Amino acid sequence: MENLGKRLKYYREQIGLSQIDLSEKSGISQASIARIESGKQKNLKRETMKRLADGLGISLTQLMEPLMVVSEEEAAYGLARAVPVINIKDIDVMKWPGDSARKAETFEASLSSDRNAFYLKVTADITVRPVIEEGDLLLIEPAAEIGEGDMVLFLSAEKKCLGRIFYPYDNLLIQPLDQDLPPTMRRKKEKGRRSVRILRVSGIKK
Repeated sequence: MENLGKRLKYYREQIGLSQIDLSEKSGISQASIARIESGKQKNLKRETMKRLADGLGISLTQLMEPLMVVSEEEAAYGLARAVPVINIKDIDVMKWPGDSARKAETFEASLSSDRNAFYLKVTADITVRPVIEEGDLLLIEPAAEIGEGDMVLFLSAEKKCLGRIFYPYDNLLIQPLDQDLPPTMRRKKEKGRRSVRILRVSGIKK
């Protein structure tokens, strides 16, 4: 649990959240988060860890332990399925369903229930070091509902970035994870246009 606390603090600080911010996103009290990070809170429930991971916008397995170990266990129990790995340049010309599999050069194991899910290979222009680095795989679930505060991949003719999505008034706001980039504001109705792609990032595989 001590290592979990260190990992929790590491991701929280790299994403730029305070303990209070994470408390609001996860529904876990700030006092509990402080105890977890200091290694004082033991015997955490899986639901608590899942809520913290969701609040950070990362997968539970990423928060808990190295993903390679988990993937091997999943494969051993037959729970995982092969998910295509594609490059970002292919997204603009993709049409679902099935396109991602045709564009893929390789496949990776995943527990995603979205039949159109795919892994996107991170390129240098969308890295957010040290949390998201070149070569990492982002689990994209096209069918997933995108909620307030979710991590998303934003793609338009002018910009591509990873960020958090918010819905102030009748607009949508993308707050990039890279703090050097300015936020992007759009009319909410633009979300469905072909020239703009907003896809939920459901996990990160190192």
